[in-house]
Amino acid sequence: MLVRVGIHVRDVGLRQRVRRALASERFSSVVVTELESRASELGGAIESESADPLERLRSDSLDLLIADAVPLVGGPSRAPEDAPTPADTRKLVDALAALPERPGLIVLHPGDDARAHAALLAAGCVAVLFAGISDAGLAEALAALFERRRTNSLGRLTARPHRPEPEPMISASAAMQTLLTTVRRVAVADTPVLLLGETGVGKERIAQLLHAWSPRSRGPFVAVNCAAIPSELFESELFGHERGAFTGAARARRGHFELAHGGTLFLDEIGEVPLALQAKLLRVLQDRRIRPLGGDRELVVDVRVVAATNRDLRNYMEAGGFRRDLYYRLGVVELEVPPLRERPQDVCELAERYAAHFAARLGRVVGPIDADALAALESYAWPGNVRELVNVIERAVLLSLGPSIALIDLPVAIARSDREPELSEPPNPMVHALPLRDADTPVQLPHEWLDQPWKHVRERLLFEGERAYLIGLLRASGGRIGACARQAGIAERSLFEKMKRHGLRKEDFRGPRR
Repeated sequence: MLVRVGIHVRDVGLRQRVRRALASERFSSVVVTELESRASELGGAIESESADPLERLRSDSLDLLIADAVPLVGGPSRAPEDAPTPADTRKLVDALAALPERPGLIVLHPGDDARAHAALLAAGCVAVLFAGISDAGLAEALAALFERRRTNSLGRLTARPHRPEPEPMISASAAMQTLLTTVRRVAVADTPVLLLGETGVGKERIAQLLHAWSPRSRGPFVAVNCAAIPSELFESELFGHERGAFTGAARARRGHFELAHGGTLFLDEIGEVPLALQAKLLRVLQDRRIRPLGGDRELVVDVRVVAATNRDLRNYMEAGGFRRDLYYRLGVVELEVPPLRERPQDVCELAERYAAHFAARLGRVVGPIDADALAALESYAWPGNVRELVNVIERAVLLSLGPSIALIDLPVAIARSDREPELSEPPNPMVHALPLRDADTPVQLPHEWLDQPWKHVRERLLFEGERAYLIGLLRASGGRIGACARQAGIAERSLFEKMKRHGLRKEDFRGPRR
């Protein structure tokens, strides 16, 4: 991430030395803000008390403050040559601690008295530097302090509640092994990656591996759920904003691109980014520069972008919901994560590993999952993919009363899945035909449906009816999405989602070209 540094150095010569130090290439990841005007340089006078540097601190977003005159909080103004006192320093440190970022204080002291420096450190300074230090020594000291602050900030940024993914990510299925091999090869480059797959298959986990296996692994991994951001706040969330940029912006705020500087930015549900903002996102990907909302300067960011979606972006793009140029920019490498139902070899292994994980986390003593429960887990279709499996195993570990997870500890729908035929299997010979009014064909019920509860039959009827309805519309329109959506009275976006749920593609309903 970028390190934001404020300068409140009232001695003109010393301020110029600090500027020169921060202008070198080694400080390319540092954003500098000067808290005082240049009046002292133009006329030799020190700013009046009306130019309150502390007010700038309250409105800016800073990690560190470099100062040579500490009394910013109340008290009379002092000359640049006056040494800061511990009492003044404590007031300023307390004021900085009340800010959201809790910026650290670096004091440039006019003397080299070790006892005076120790007193200021005891008052809460991050560091005290002798103002007479050489230019090279000043640059070296500031670089070390900035790197330490950046490391601490990264630790806070990446701190999160204990996640349920057991390590390492291992899969017994050939499809996942092939995917992981490709991920390892792609990780070494900064090429944008687009992850495709159903909800819950683990796209964020793959993005984390792309980061962990890359040269950027020491940098931040910032995950953004684009579907959870209100459209009017997208620009501010991604690029940040300055104080007063819009109503309610009482202070500056860093965007996700700035926070991810030097690392990876994961944009989940990328299809939800508003069309108006997609052009700005494309520009940032091309130029690696952002301009915070309401700001007058651009920031250079070094970020690798990994995007993910469960949409069919090609169809959504043709419907006008996603920019074609942005799609091609994001999808330099496309990786599709297979759903759990297509890799049944992984179900038992994942279940056993998550059971051990949650048993340790919840303080339970739970043995291996018994054979009947494993058979039920393997037979289930897992519409919610790995995310659903994680939740099911956590529930089973929590509720299990025996020495191991048994069939009774699983949800009813899963416990019955090994004894009932899959609803998605082809229907068996029919025993009932219920004619519909004004219909040429009857509704036919598979024999085994009569042995199932109405809830399951109703869901299946709705599913099959919706599928038949969509197929009829697509055939009648020759696969024209707009015509189908108008006839059905629904939005094209909803039509795409229904088609994806049933595995339907518009290309399959188009007639031969003439």
